[in-house]
Amino acid sequence: MKIFSYNLHFGGKTGLGNHWQKLIAEFDPDIIFAQESFDPNQYFRNGQISHPKSFLWEPVEGRKWGSAIVTPRHQIEPVELDEFGGWVIGGRISNVMIGGISQSVMVFSIHAPSPGPYEPAVSKILDAIAKRWDGTPLIIGGDFNLTTAIRHQSELTLSSNTVGERKILQRLRTQFGLLNAWQALHPNENLPQTLRWNRDPVPAYHCDAIFVSHSHLPHLLDASIESGGEWTTLSDHNPVVATLA
Repeated sequence: MKIFSYNLHFGGKTGLGNHWQKLIAEFDPDIIFAQESFDPNQYFRNGQISHPKSFLWEPVEGRKWGSAIVTPRHQIEPVELDEFGGWVIGGRISNVMIGGISQSVMVFSIHAPSPGPYEPAVSKILDAIAKRWDGTPLIIGGDFNLTTAIRHQSELTLSSNTVGERKILQRLRTQFGLLNAWQALHPNENLPQTLRWNRDPVPAYHCDAIFVSHSHLPHLLDASIESGGEWTTLSDHNPVVATLA
């Protein structure tokens, strides 16, 4: 089961070879958390999504793009988060096979509203999710606009985590049972770049992530950041990938 999180950067391409087509052709994902996406109908050819209720999308007020969740092989029921107007979208997927067990999962695609401040915004998003969460295992992906994992002291090119970032990561772990999938499998490695600022593309900003439930950790097979080649030109973000058995 392959899960992606990807900020398309102002909607990205919509013609042949667009972001969505590339993801599906190369990786055949099961769940895609997208940010800054146009209506997914603009990207897909007929037959690429097997169910008419296989995606959720809502634009940010005043913009043509917003957040989306696409599940090519499953139907998804919306979980309303109206207070965030397209920055955050949520749903429930039934009959997902993880570790050989059919189960339901609640999923949320998060894009911390810009401009910030981001830490209070992410805290409010987590407050809203907490009100709607019924204990079902969670999978959350998105662009949090803050560092989404703990930095090692050896990462001298960027500052260490702020107090607010550490509190958010602790809350994700203790209240929701969520862990950053990439760091769970790469605990002793420096954080790879998920965002390249156009004006300063070198620093390894790591603001995109997929968080998986602790109950899914035994089935977490792989986690990676796709970079290089066309991924460096399609968007200023790199796709984050997590694979569950």
